[in-house]
Amino acid sequence: MASLPSFRFAVLADTHANPEDEGALSPFASHRLTNSRLRHAVRQLNRLNPDFVVHVGDMVHPVPDAALYPEAVAAFREAMAELQAPLHVVAGNHDSGDKHAAYVPAGVIQPAHLAQYEAHFGRPYYAFEHGGCHGFVLHTSLINSGLPEEAAQARWFEQAAAQAAGRKFLFLHYPPFVASADEPGHYDNLDEPGRGWLLERIARHGFDAVFTGHVHNFFCNEIAGTPVFLMPSTGFARADYAEVLSAPQPQAHENGRNDVAKLAILVVDVYPDRIVPQLLRLYPEPGLDAEPSLDSAPAARFSAQRDWPRLPPAYGWLPTLGLDLRHDWTALKAIPFSSMLDEFQRKQARNDYAIMALWEMGIRHLRVPLQDLRDPAARQRMRLLASQGNRFRVFAFQFPEPAACALLAEHRDWLTGLELVLPWPPADTWPDRLRATQLATGLPLSVSRFWNAAHEARTGKQVKLLVDHGFTPDDPELEAFAPLAGQAPLAALVFRIAQDQPVAEGIDRAIHRARALGLAAQVHVRLADDSPARARRDEAHNVRRVVEAALAAFTHPEHAVFLDTLNDVDRGYFPRRGLVDNLYNPRLSGTVLRTLHGLLTEGVPIGAVEWQSLAEGRLAIVALADGELRVFLPNSPDQDWELALPASRLGEHLSPWNLATGQPGDGVAVDAEARRWRGRSGSPAAISLR
Repeated sequence: MASLPSFRFAVLADTHANPEDEGALSPFASHRLTNSRLRHAVRQLNRLNPDFVVHVGDMVHPVPDAALYPEAVAAFREAMAELQAPLHVVAGNHDSGDKHAAYVPAGVIQPAHLAQYEAHFGRPYYAFEHGGCHGFVLHTSLINSGLPEEAAQARWFEQAAAQAAGRKFLFLHYPPFVASADEPGHYDNLDEPGRGWLLERIARHGFDAVFTGHVHNFFCNEIAGTPVFLMPSTGFARADYAEVLSAPQPQAHENGRNDVAKLAILVVDVYPDRIVPQLLRLYPEPGLDAEPSLDSAPAARFSAQRDWPRLPPAYGWLPTLGLDLRHDWTALKAIPFSSMLDEFQRKQARNDYAIMALWEMGIRHLRVPLQDLRDPAARQRMRLLASQGNRFRVFAFQFPEPAACALLAEHRDWLTGLELVLPWPPADTWPDRLRATQLATGLPLSVSRFWNAAHEARTGKQVKLLVDHGFTPDDPELEAFAPLAGQAPLAALVFRIAQDQPVAEGIDRAIHRARALGLAAQVHVRLADDSPARARRDEAHNVRRVVEAALAAFTHPEHAVFLDTLNDVDRGYFPRRGLVDNLYNPRLSGTVLRTLHGLLTEGVPIGAVEWQSLAEGRLAIVALADGELRVFLPNSPDQDWELALPASRLGEHLSPWNLATGQPGDGVAVDAEARRWRGRSGSPAAISLR
């Protein structure tokens, strides 16, 4: 069983409370929902039971000069009165005035604004302590202001941070930067020289994490090894940053502002040796958003997500299921100057919603090309993710040159192995070259067979211009490879499970073939069709493959299973659905995987899985040390179903789960007396018998 954290705290940002619920302080229709969404966030925070909550600024929407500012403060206080945990607040630019810069759209901070803030909210900078950890709150609008309070804050921070021993967290409104420490000043960062001053202090005083607001979107950076989390809003997303996404925005999203799957809070579990952050999306509760046109259809079926026990870095055991990262996940995107907040230059950002999706699904193992490790910017992102528990399987075509081997060796703490895709048939020099590569990198090696159209028989007039790799579980070429298996320092063979092949059985056969050669299996499960022209968008079929791959990864932790791929492929070749769409919002398969990982990691590592094919669908019986988990995957998304319960488990604790929503008992019922459990609308479901 997982150990409990020492304590938990939560962070929320940019609630932008209105003076009244139906107020029209913004031209966007979604803005009238900020108060109800704030109350929804408070209800979710109370479910999470944190020891304290930090709001990192922009509590209210009216700026300090606005006549309705006091009424908005009262509305904020009324909503937060329901919070059951102590609240610490950070001054945002809407609360106390913009930073000092000629290009900002509203009034900058001044003594009258500062006095008004202190009258309503209290001290603008301060420290607090909990459980031997120290929290520091800075007023970022003061930085570069030239006000006497700027110098006073700097003197206080220098002394307090230097004297604090143990864990330290820093809470800000403006982030020091959005994409890189040397980016030009713009609406969403701190200008120099204040930025450099703050970065140097963060590095000098050894903060464990920094939490900021203001941008209304999730970004993740680092400062001298300290992770920096830029928080989403609870009320609305900033539409300008929707430019980092490749998909068009639905009309209901208000060009990205009302993408409700981007609204979230952060929960941080603090352990003696690490912190484990978890972002929780704030999907609307039924009836919360009164205007139907503002609903996001895929998210409307969800309410607040349950917080699962996290999968902390270097702690216990982790699910070994991994993902291919085919799409670029590190590049900077230029945000067009917008005629609103930044009209005179482009700013840059990267799409970190891929990271958010991976973390919330419990995915920590990622497969990337050697090209990523070679690229300094991508390598920096890999280091950041590694600090949060991610590990990488690097693949390369043919043997890497000495410089690449040295790079792999330098960063092998982040890496689980090196996958070599090699032309076929095996050469006599392979054992020596494999041995040299393993010695040079210090990494476990896996080998994949490369093939192209020359290896395939051509029929008719159709020419297949394809490249691929990996053995099949029944590949006769493995016999030719057998003599090499004992000579070379190999750890695993790479297998591929085609889209039309059953996953669970295919993984079992691949493991059997690898074991016969004294090796482990690295199995790639395809979500794409074998034809580059045929789309695969059957979500129920995807869910089945994802669940079978996840359970196989749990039952065979000594082997590796990778799903291909994270997000939708809606252009180019092999169009298919991923675990998230191209807005990086979870598809059904991604939500099911998150729920399944939560159920499995709540208990103990599983021992075995028995699969049964039924008329209604497919049933997995998962053996646990303290009971049993039954996972049912219906054949049809519109199908109501009913299954028998095992008589031997009656009288024990029964817990039904809807895997599609992540909620217990949501459309899934147990009738122990009748020995039946039921589900509606074809939702994948699980029942825990302990």
